[in-house]
Amino acid sequence: MSNKPLTLRATFRILVLSTACVLMATGLASYYLVRAATAPSYSSDVAPILKRNCLSCHSATQHKSGFMIDSYSALMKGGKHGAVIVPHDAKASRIIQLLEGDEDPQMPLESDPLPEAQIAIVKAWINAGAGDSPAVDEAHAAAQKLSQIPEIRPEVPVTSPVTTVKFSPSGNVIAAGGYREIRLIDPVTGNVLATLVGHADYVRSIAFSPDGKMLAAAGGSQARGGEIKIWDVQSHQLLRTFAGHQDSIYSVAWSPDGKLIASGSYDKTAKLWDAETGKELFALQDHIDAVFSVAFSPDGKRLATASQDRTVKIWNVGTGRRLYTLSDALDGLTGVAYSPDGSEIAAAGYDKTIYVWKLAEDEGHLRQSLIADQDSILAIAWAGDAQTLVTASSDGSIRLRNPATLDLTSVLDRQPDWVETLDLSPDGKWLAAGRYNGSLSLYNVATAKEVRAMNLVFGGPQVVAANEARK
Repeated sequence: MSNKPLTLRATFRILVLSTACVLMATGLASYYLVRAATAPSYSSDVAPILKRNCLSCHSATQHKSGFMIDSYSALMKGGKHGAVIVPHDAKASRIIQLLEGDEDPQMPLESDPLPEAQIAIVKAWINAGAGDSPAVDEAHAAAQKLSQIPEIRPEVPVTSPVTTVKFSPSGNVIAAGGYREIRLIDPVTGNVLATLVGHADYVRSIAFSPDGKMLAAAGGSQARGGEIKIWDVQSHQLLRTFAGHQDSIYSVAWSPDGKLIASGSYDKTAKLWDAETGKELFALQDHIDAVFSVAFSPDGKRLATASQDRTVKIWNVGTGRRLYTLSDALDGLTGVAYSPDGSEIAAAGYDKTIYVWKLAEDEGHLRQSLIADQDSILAIAWAGDAQTLVTASSDGSIRLRNPATLDLTSVLDRQPDWVETLDLSPDGKWLAAGRYNGSLSLYNVATAKEVRAMNLVFGGPQVVAANEARK
């Protein structure tokens, strides 16, 4: 019997084992030994390759060429050059042309080319149809189920902080947000008019529609998604819910014409929504950290966004395009407010400083800045009558200032707890202040006096009324 067939067989075995060892060493064995008989999966095979090598340039925060790979849908959408994936045709797919260097610049940019074995996986997936397999949906559902945090009820009564407060356009209703609910309060009597429940977590921001008939309440679950609920103020009925952010929403604003709603989220993005349908119109993706505050200009043509990244950005509302960036702050910004005539903007935050910028068509310049408090500034508001700029600080104070000079006019110090949220009535006469301990107070701006506190808005007895609020 000849030894030749045995020698060939043995040689073949050695080659196979050697190849397997090399693949094991490079971390690719699973692709060739386990998945050889099936088409590559997007979630298991393709997504890890792309996200490991491309996410730094093509994400929600760094979307070069308008291209993102955060999700399957974003990948298939492509960028400013169009689709990068042609299902069933890897050779015609722009992503493969860039990865193989057939088109400039070769990707990943300024990095080593992808190994041929990894490119082969992406090509095989495209040639198989570039599908998002059912297993992806199943895995996503399983992950969501695992991420659900069980509700743990406290054994003793707990009072929610007042996380947001807002006057209605007429000034006859105060809306206060807290943990999972909103209280509508009569500022004259202090009576609770209604309680709106069903929110996923803290209601972190509130905005009335310009006609006062509807209320937008924003919040959501941290690291899981944001939500905006639209309520009918008179009937107290939930009208609709918007969802789209990947993390909690910290700020919401309604455009002066009532057609748009803006939101800012911990996911580093701001969004513009159609107020009637809830359709997302624009995702504003130029901040590199959490967006804590959004504000429409009085004419509704521009949106200001303030961020943990120390900047205020000004956007064209009609196009979603960033116009310019105001970057004088030394630390994260917690709030932003337009002047009533729209010619200036004020912002403040962790560096204890108020910044006021003069705005032009294509730029803004810093008019004045002032280290205004002894600790971080938590909230800022500009009165509609243009006479008062007010801030609240974690140093336990509320300060009222002349917006033109930033000179101090009144101090409401020794607050019982942090004032997390502020709002001025439309006529500029009354100041509502919500605190971390769950209390809400109403102040007369002219006298800087508290007008009978409405304490423990959430989780406690509804205290008395500010009967003298309109005197």
